[in-house]
Amino acid sequence: MTGVQQQKVRSAVVRSPGAERRLRVGGDLPYFDDPVELRDYVQAFEDLGYDHLGFGEHVVSARTDDWPSEISPCAPWHESFVQAAYLAAITSRVELTASVLLPQRPVALAAKQAAEVDLLSGGRLRLSVSVGWNRDEVRALGVDPAVRGRLIEEQIEAMRRLWEEPFVNYPGQYVRLSEVALNPRPRRPLPVWMGGGSFADGGVPQPAVLDRMARLADGFRMFGPLMRDTGAGMKVVRRLRELVAGYGRDADAFGIEARIPLQLVPEQEWAPRLADWREAGASHVTLSNRRGAGGVQAEITRLARFAELTREAW
Repeated sequence: MTGVQQQKVRSAVVRSPGAERRLRVGGDLPYFDDPVELRDYVQAFEDLGYDHLGFGEHVVSARTDDWPSEISPCAPWHESFVQAAYLAAITSRVELTASVLLPQRPVALAAKQAAEVDLLSGGRLRLSVSVGWNRDEVRALGVDPAVRGRLIEEQIEAMRRLWEEPFVNYPGQYVRLSEVALNPRPRRPLPVWMGGGSFADGGVPQPAVLDRMARLADGFRMFGPLMRDTGAGMKVVRRLRELVAGYGRDADAFGIEARIPLQLVPEQEWAPRLADWREAGASHVTLSNRRGAGGVQAEITRLARFAELTREAW
């Protein structure tokens, strides 16, 4: 391991060995454009006792992208930090799991936005960062897609230092900071999880991406396509835990967020699927339901039904 890698591993937040944690069950935010629909869904979601609410983003959608058939480039993709602030204002308890395309932002701005959301929400932000799969979108935001992997590694390290140190110098290849500070800083080390994978490879992260997560992240947030193949997902989890342990970190403390495609799995399989992921060592399970079931009330009804059938396993 290089000196830079050792420093990055040390900078990652690691829970104490043997720390107990229950299975946390949450869900994705469906593609609701109307803020009233968003409010009604999110408040019902919180009232039903779900633990975390996840949402992704696209800043722009490129006309020429090879979008998968089940996802429209014209879906209402809200910017993650703005949406997190809105959701924080209309909820009081649920964790906000914001998926952020980190290389598309200056690192100081991303660190500031994350710190503000966490402070103003009472410590409810969990940041999930990735490089993004949409190369034309990355270019539109002024970044060379070829450097995304190296850039995000420096960004994660620089963000953590901005959150924790009064003034920061960071002489990276892509990130350069000179005696700069965030004020106010967050009151805790913010959790930084990572995703990975693409539609072409079924959501399975490449070896270099798995290695990056094992060195730098506090947890792994499964990319959507991987939820369709539970066996492949469990194989990824096992490999990732091996890599985490290989870097001298507590593999049991490393978070794993698995996913259940609620719209594709019959009711009678909900509880067994949840039990499978618990047995595989998942710390979080997310109900992937972004396509919706016919509107807000239909979605809320399905959430209530899932809770009714599986609550004792939470």
